[in-house]
Amino acid sequence: MSLEEGRLIRTARKKSGYTQLQLCAKLGLSHAPINQVENGWESISLFNLRMICDAIGLEVVIKEKKKDA
Repeated sequence: MSLEEGRLIRTARKKSGYTQLQLCAKLGLSHAPINQVENGWESISLFNLRMICDAIGLEVVIKEKKKDA
């Protein structure tokens, strides 16, 4: 997970009114992974990413990569 993606998750979490600890409690996750993802230090499973995004109003989109011309 990049720092840019982590910042997007952090911003959406804050707009949703959750602290990291509140979001972790709601989702049944430990605090460390969410903190590390928000800081771009660690990857996260697709399952957990979708769960987090659903809770804070983001959507996970997977698109086919454009081929270079």
